[in-house]
Amino acid sequence: MATGLTVLVPAWNEERRLAVTVATVIAAARRHLSDFEVIIIDDGSTDGTSKVAAQLAARFSCVSVIRHTTNLGVGAAFHSGLTRARFPSLTLVPGDNAFHESGLDAVFSLVGKVEMVVTYRANPRARSPMRRLLSICCTQAMRVVTGKPIRDAHSLYVFPVAQARQVRRNTGYGYHIETLSTLLRGGVEYTEVAVQLNPRPDSSSKVMRLGVLARLMATMTRQFFRFVVLREQVRFASVPAPSIVRTQPIAA
Repeated sequence: MATGLTVLVPAWNEERRLAVTVATVIAAARRHLSDFEVIIIDDGSTDGTSKVAAQLAARFSCVSVIRHTTNLGVGAAFHSGLTRARFPSLTLVPGDNAFHESGLDAVFSLVGKVEMVVTYRANPRARSPMRRLLSICCTQAMRVVTGKPIRDAHSLYVFPVAQARQVRRNTGYGYHIETLSTLLRGGVEYTEVAVQLNPRPDSSSKVMRLGVLARLMATMTRQFFRFVVLREQVRFASVPAPSIVRTQPIAA
């Protein structure tokens, strides 16, 4: 299996957390990967994020920067990085330093050994109650539409780049729902691994905005209806066609 990992780090107004996030990613990647790149996506930040990103790119040869002139959302950041990715596997690590380094170690150690990595958070109570509820809903919906007993549909993933590029483009927060559900339904093999959240991971999260939640719910609803349509198509195809009985006319 081909090795090498592209790590996307989307950041919107994360000047205080971006440097430690990227440093943590690079340290873990150096321990486990022979080849990797880090792409920072500055998603229209209005603070000092652009300056921090430029400094990191100057310091580390493995780091490059994509700049969105306006805030387009994490889904758009994902697709910007996916388009530029140089390696066969890709992951997205939020720029707010939400995930503990041990989790990155666990994920990066599997790159090149499995086709897709699906993580689950070992300490979900570090999230706010509303974030936990959102995660539970996403996970239950993912289990229904894919038929896979995954533990978490709202965490870190490693996607095969070639297959991810074939998935319907979703520039909203539901990009991961769209990608994960499509690949799981498509039969991509996966391995699950636990990751730890850092304390207070929601302190700078923008997920709970009403617009973000509405787009996420729209993605989940669309995936559910696709599942229903596909199930009905399979059911219909499995029903044998009725046999035609030809009768002879009764002689007068």
